[in-house]
Amino acid sequence: MNIYIFDGSFEGFLTCIYHSYYDDIKPNNIIVTTNYIPNLIDSFINIITDLDKSSKVYTAMENTFTNETIKNIMHVFLSNDEEKYWILHNYIRLAFKFKKDVDMYLNNDTILKISKISRNVKLEAHRFTGFVRFKDLGNNKFYASIEPDNNILILIASHFTHRFKNQSFIIHDIKRELALIYNGEKYFIDFFSKTNYELANKINDMFFEDLWKAYYTSASIQSRKNPKLQHRQMPKRYWKYLIETN
Repeated sequence: MNIYIFDGSFEGFLTCIYHSYYDDIKPNNIIVTTNYIPNLIDSFINIITDLDKSSKVYTAMENTFTNETIKNIMHVFLSNDEEKYWILHNYIRLAFKFKKDVDMYLNNDTILKISKISRNVKLEAHRFTGFVRFKDLGNNKFYASIEPDNNILILIASHFTHRFKNQSFIIHDIKRELALIYNGEKYFIDFFSKTNYELANKINDMFFEDLWKAYYTSASIQSRKNPKLQHRQMPKRYWKYLIETN
């Protein structure tokens, strides 16, 4: 098997797509360098990220694909699916073949997988627009920690920057040690260490936490509690960072 290995960036992945079209050696799989385990059977080909090549691929995609197809590609790239790069490689090839009609071929296994993974990522991003709970750090600065299954920070950025236009905040993805950082004017996503997480959680915000818990308790109607519906709308794996459930 010929296996492309790359740095894990989106530009690096598009560079892999470029080489899969123009090189004589075609890949049988695409993996990130950190998952590379040498063996005597497979042939590993290191693909160096090339911004010119990746730009050519993205331009071709923009000119050929629908917005929905490009969104699907981005959502799946942000997913935690272990085979996502190879699935995306096959999807992109199909998209260049079928063009704007590609997403109609749901009888195709690759297109069906893309649809399911993309929908899962969008659903999780939507859920977190309501699940995030901020801690007051003082001086109009706020911090929240989350642990999503997928890499959704970029997908929830516009929601929170629009909702908190004049406030500075950090939304920290603990699993990936990344953070969405907003200074009241613009945002960026960057590495955020566990040390920073520990420092942020030393801030005493108990007054506001107790106030929210009291409101949550008083607003709930005991006779109308429906645990099954609650679990379906708000899966228990997300409860860890919800103040009202602790």
